[in-house]
Amino acid sequence: MHLVIDIARGIAALSVFLFHIQGALEKSIPFLARLAKHGSLGVPLFFVISGYVIIASAESALRQSKSAGYFLKRRFFRIFPPFWCSILLIISLPYLMEAISAIKTGYYVNPDPSFVYLSLSEWLKIVTLTKIFMSFNGDLQREFSDVNSVYWTLAIEFQFYLCVYAALLFRKYFHLILIVVSLLSLLLLFVPMPVNKGLFLYFWPMFTVGILMYYAINNGFTLEKLIPEKSRQVACLLVMCGTFLVFYWAYQNQLTNILVSLFYTSNFGYAVCSALIIWAAMPLETTIFRLANGDQVILRFFFRALLSLGMISYSLYLLHGKLINLVGMFVRQVVSVENFINPILSISGTILLCAFFYKYCERPFMSSEQKKIFKVINR
Repeated sequence: MHLVIDIARGIAALSVFLFHIQGALEKSIPFLARLAKHGSLGVPLFFVISGYVIIASAESALRQSKSAGYFLKRRFFRIFPPFWCSILLIISLPYLMEAISAIKTGYYVNPDPSFVYLSLSEWLKIVTLTKIFMSFNGDLQREFSDVNSVYWTLAIEFQFYLCVYAALLFRKYFHLILIVVSLLSLLLLFVPMPVNKGLFLYFWPMFTVGILMYYAINNGFTLEKLIPEKSRQVACLLVMCGTFLVFYWAYQNQLTNILVSLFYTSNFGYAVCSALIIWAAMPLETTIFRLANGDQVILRFFFRALLSLGMISYSLYLLHGKLINLVGMFVRQVVSVENFINPILSISGTILLCAFFYKYCERPFMSSEQKKIFKVINR
């Protein structure tokens, strides 16, 4: 089980979600809006988790003598089919929303979204994620913004997969290749490229943090080994203190400056801090499992909600910025945008729709190992 990883994945997706709607929170929930300004740091957390999970998968392939092609096939089906389904949903949304609006107004106005002006070659670059290499000013999000700006991270993510796949092709030198790539990427922290061309090396340091976390845990460098009798108590203390500091610094608008001063860049700094908190939380796996299946209703609901959020995190990440507009159409009819209930209902409704998307467009492409979380949530 990797319940801590699943919870962290859900927190990362929710952080990015809140970051993208921070403007809508300023009047209704100013406290949350202030925290949401740092929500983009959910992306480094995703990269850390990816480093951990992908290397775990690669090491499993090595142990079981699975081919590099087997590894890449699994990663391909994890990313691309839900991604393609999300494109179909997103390009249908403007027309669906106008049709819903027409029910109230009595007339239909044909929408004019920017993606209708994309050429066939541009669409091909988007669906293959190769548009990431078309950026000339370093604005990777802009390359996908006609459809969905968050897609740029998928392009980086799949490059991570391809790099690990290439290392598996030369499995005798697998670890050496990872070390060389990681060292080259770490140099870019101090000698950055003048313009980000969408190459994975620019982001690999965050991925490296996840790799190191995996090997540390896999080789016994855990709180259970360091403090066998008090590991859970110490884990709780470290997680609470670490989480409190991150939220406090974020609320004081000092988080970015502190991370830059400690780690040179805020993204890499947050990746390190996130990995340390996840590492510290690992002894709590059995506790989370027990609480998620326990008799205390509030705690059971809370932890199952966190695990469910982690379960649908990819779908939530793909669609939150678009589906919230659809949900908001209905919420605005009953609750004013200044009312704090409005964003709560909008966020909850968006998460619910993403859960449906997950069930029908993401889960069918997951491996049996990736579905084990259901044993906890649906027990």
